[in-house]
Amino acid sequence: MKIKKGDIIVIAVVLIISALLYGFKLLPAAGGERLLKVELNGQVIDEIPFNDESDEEIVVTFPAGEAIVEIVAGRVRVLPMPREICPLAICSSVGWVEQSGDAIVCLPNRLVLTVVGGPTDELWDSLDGVTK
Repeated sequence: MKIKKGDIIVIAVVLIISALLYGFKLLPAAGGERLLKVELNGQVIDEIPFNDESDEEIVVTFPAGEAIVEIVAGRVRVLPMPREICPLAICSSVGWVEQSGDAIVCLPNRLVLTVVGGPTDELWDSLDGVTK
């Protein structure tokens, strides 16, 4: 199979667009105060304000145990939990989230952590989390 000139142009355009989108994702989060929305079993249990200077740990208690949520320098993560509480540990392997709209989900414990706020939140406020 021969690669034609048109194929090379399409591949180049796709690679350039991919690089630009990846570059935007690497940009630092917008400054300003944001909120960490903590939901358990579909109900908001807390909204914690944080910014680039925040440094704290929050303990979220649920029936199977508890999760420790770490906020450092404007970023959020869930610390690893025992396998009995979170068998696959996907929520702790997500790593740091910091931009408006980023989320960490722990399905076995029905825990959802979502970053909201900051100057770039206008887009996320206009979107619905449930598709009808």
